[in-house]
Amino acid sequence: MPIFSRLRRFLSPPAGPSDLVEIARSVTMLETCPAKCVSSSGLSDLPHPGRNPFRDWESMPVTVQHYALRNIVLDQPLMTLLHAGHPVSATAYVQPPDAVRALTLRPADMISCGSFKGLTASCVDHWASNYYHWVAHTIPTLHVLFLQNKSVRLVLPEHMHPWQFETLELFGLTSDAHIRLQQGHQYAFKTLDYITFVNGSADFAISDLSRAAYAHLRQLAGASAKPARRRLYIERGASANRHVPNESEMAEGLEQLGFERVRPETMTLIEQIRLFSEAEMVMGMLGAGMANIAWCQPGTLVYELVPSHHVNPCFAAMATQGGLRYWADIFQTGATQENHTDNASIPLPVADILDRVRDLTARLPQT
Repeated sequence: MPIFSRLRRFLSPPAGPSDLVEIARSVTMLETCPAKCVSSSGLSDLPHPGRNPFRDWESMPVTVQHYALRNIVLDQPLMTLLHAGHPVSATAYVQPPDAVRALTLRPADMISCGSFKGLTASCVDHWASNYYHWVAHTIPTLHVLFLQNKSVRLVLPEHMHPWQFETLELFGLTSDAHIRLQQGHQYAFKTLDYITFVNGSADFAISDLSRAAYAHLRQLAGASAKPARRRLYIERGASANRHVPNESEMAEGLEQLGFERVRPETMTLIEQIRLFSEAEMVMGMLGAGMANIAWCQPGTLVYELVPSHHVNPCFAAMATQGGLRYWADIFQTGATQENHTDNASIPLPVADILDRVRDLTARLPQT
């Protein structure tokens, strides 16, 4: 079974004894996301098409729901909800099944959250410090809450990055009422709103709401309305995972082809939004920095290098969702296990990659 088929099964939250539908006091369907083929307009005649693991990929059909819940407990370590003492498995995003089954109420760790006149909403998963997870899960959730035009109390991680605070400021969702989760605790709520972007079920879907959320933030950040012909290469830089031994050699070759070397982690959120909204082409290896394609204008060309031990279609979905032209090539890493952390032991085929870049740039609009 291809790895991204396994990922679909792994990341799609299973139904359980305490499913969200069963325990919700009300359910609002926010959107239905139909299956759609990956966007590769004008790229079908590229040489060596077999290198692209997503050439025939189709997005997942998903329904995004807003659940109004009552008498709910949030377990901070697993970022999983419990109802009547039982875990709500549909909220256990990428958690070991045994850990979820063993999850119980811990009275000594419990914090009771008082009532709030408005919406109290969980908006992060257990990887809340990861930029991709914030962009893919939290920003669409904040957009939905913003559209409610009600007072909002957010359930947020204890430690946050500057770009997370920036996001709240752009949406106008800053408040002293927000709850900052402390490590190891559980939180009891009389009412809690849960939007299914948070559980990752729309990661491989084409969501109009997500696209609208990113367009809204582009506007709030004062981003350019039209691309400015910039070509960007996202360096792995100080990223903790998936290093390759000769990335600098490839980056130097890309500079000679007119690419700017970008390290998004050194920039503010507004700087990232404005920069990527000006791109005519973005290139990078699978990683959180690639989430910045969310800010690209429709028609931008995206070229992703995908490690052989982590063939994940999340950016194929994000590119298609944004109306971007997308191509990916897999590169062999030498890693023997499928995971999202291992470094590559095999150098990148720099000459082949630069040839592919030349093929792609030849398909950009000519001025």
